[in-house]
Formats: sequence, structure tokens, C-alpha cells
Amino acid sequence: MKARNEQALETPVASLIDVVFQLIIFFVVTAAVDRDIVDESIHLAQAKYVVALEKTDPRAVTINVDKDGAVNIAMQPLNLLQLQQILSATRAQSGNSVPIVIRADGTALYRHVDGVAQAVGKAGLYRVQLSAVATGDGSPLKP
Repeated sequence: MKARNEQALETPVASLIDVVFQLIIFFVVTAAVDRDIVDESIHLAQAKYVVALEKTDPRAVTINVDKDGAVNIAMQPLNLLQLQQILSATRAQSGNSVPIVIRADGTALYRHVDGVAQAVGKAGLYRVQLSAVATGDGSPLKP
């Protein structure tokens, strides 16, 4: 019988470093994309009697409405007709259960928010959430 040459097994560290750097780049890029969806200039209304929701559906489409009534998705300005067309295309691609999150400025006129809600309805989507800052504990009014 021949004696085997016992060599220590080594893990190639150079390729692991490459993988780690690619993961870091991926997370930095996706975090930046997620930040662009939310318009930081919008100051949400306060909701005293609701509990904050931490879970969000990754398929959710976030629609921003600023204090002047300007509408955007992912910082791309849209009019209501363009919004309806985009939402209709989203419905055709992903179905009518795609969640819609409307982030309206607390000082925006309701007619602007209503116009967005009507565009969502005309597109055939029904899962709509209005975003607000939860400032209370969710308990009802106490006498």
C-alpha cells in the first residue's frame, strides 16, 4: 500500500473576500433604492388611535403626495392619468392584490389624496393603505 500525502485542507480566502465584497455592494445598492422610494420632504399626518405596523409587503407600490398635491412614485413625478396607467400595468403583471401605500403630507388637501385613491380604484386595485405616523398606543378615547 502507498502512503497518502497528508496535507491540511485550506479554504480559499481570496474568493470568500470577493463574495463578501459583492454582498456588501448589493446591500448598499438595495438600501439606496429603498430610500429613494420614500419622499423625505413629506411630513406625514399623525394618528393617535392606531398601532404602528412594522410589516410591509415587498410588492407594495408607494405613492407620495406632497403638500402641493404633486404625485410621485420613487421620486418620479406623475400626473393622475400616468399614475392610473402605471397601476393598471402593475395590476396586469402582478394581479389586483398588489398593496398600494399612499404617503400624503399632513397638510395636503384631501382632494389630492382622493384623486390618487380614485386613480387606484380605476386601475382595479383594492388593497390601499394610508401612511401616517402612529403617535398613540392604539387605545380608544378615554372619558
